[in-house]
Amino acid sequence: MQLLVSIIDWEYPSTKEEIQPTVWNMQDQNHVMGIVLSYGNGVILELRAEGENEEAIEFLRRIALSTGQSIKIELSSEEKQNLWLYHEGDECYRQPMREGGYTFINPEPQPKKFSEST
Repeated sequence: MQLLVSIIDWEYPSTKEEIQPTVWNMQDQNHVMGIVLSYGNGVILELRAEGENEEAIEFLRRIALSTGQSIKIELSSEEKQNLWLYHEGDECYRQPMREGGYTFINPEPQPKKFSEST
């Protein structure tokens, strides 16, 4: 059960090219703790994830909604243009914070991306 995660936390880097996705194994306690603490501490500006399977996608949704206290939202046209990690078709969630707190989840499992990375 894996996620391909791109994350901007604390502050935006100087260029978009600096953001590289990493594979997070949701069966690894350290990876789970890292994502839970990121939501719980409110350090996420933007996070985008693609799941290996529906189980991984649902796992992240539950963390975003529970620990992150996120709500599902519809982005404005301006937000779609300005947010760095958003892709058309993503589910969008937002934590109750002044700036940032955006989570974008591709709702379609992407198993091929994970077989390519192994």
